[in-house]
Amino acid sequence: MKKIIFIIMIMYFTINANSLFSQNFNELPTKVRDSLLIKIADRALEKYGPEYNRGYLTPIVKFEGEFKGGIHKGESAYSITYSYDKSKELFERDFSAKVVVVNKSRKILTIDFGNGLSYLIEEIEMKNKKHKKMPFSTSKKQEVYKL
Repeated sequence: MKKIIFIIMIMYFTINANSLFSQNFNELPTKVRDSLLIKIADRALEKYGPEYNRGYLTPIVKFEGEFKGGIHKGESAYSITYSYDKSKELFERDFSAKVVVVNKSRKILTIDFGNGLSYLIEEIEMKNKKHKKMPFSTSKKQEVYKL
């Protein structure tokens, strides 16, 4: 009896491990997929622009659809958007950072920063280019004083 239970437990963990290490994010449960994508995006931001991860709001994961052309034609992508508190600071864009990850390869395609600039991460990493971390720039909102 113990052997049967042991075998069933091994089968259960093997099946779950396969889905966790699956190359396709679409096959993962939503919570697992989102947490993996956020971890990938967090690592990318730490490397290329750590100050743009404001840290106080949960990033938003969104399926972006399939590429219509280019080297990723037919592949799909997800975006991970980092929001910020607009009452405290202002960026040129509605987010502090937005990371685009290709579905099957799990590679980062681009990082768009709230200051209006972007890094083409795929190109930087393919050519082993040296990069500087994106300088942080934002406008602090002026406080409104009541008389």
